[in-house]
Amino acid sequence: AAADRRARQRGAPRLVRALASPAGSPGPSEAAPANGLPVAYTPGHPAFQAYERRGSVRCSAGPAASPEGWAAARNWPDGTVHGLCVVLRSRGRALGVVTFLRAPARRPFDRADADYAEEVAARIAAALDLAGAASL
Repeated sequence: AAADRRARQRGAPRLVRALASPAGSPGPSEAAPANGLPVAYTPGHPAFQAYERRGSVRCSAGPAASPEGWAAARNWPDGTVHGLCVVLRSRGRALGVVTFLRAPARRPFDRADADYAEEVAARIAAALDLAGAASL
């Protein structure tokens, strides 16, 4: 999973990496530098779609797609075939997006997964919002 927060700038949203769990194995999230790491998502990326829609976006590599090419086109780790992007909202503001990823051995994300992810996203958003308020 990865949490990307909106960079403080005017105009089109720019996302920077705030937290990321290690790829390949479960473990604690690793915090990015204080300013975050810019993520090179292209327009139309599921994370931007979730941010703009203020809701969840599920996506999967189709049976005809190459999993490596599909994941690489989205700047996700190799082997990713399912993604779920959920907007981080706190106090009526969109703060960024959290992305959950799955490998081919796992089933695609369903509505129950999206509901749970939205609960997790609300907690992450509250923590990021409080951290931002403490730094002011």
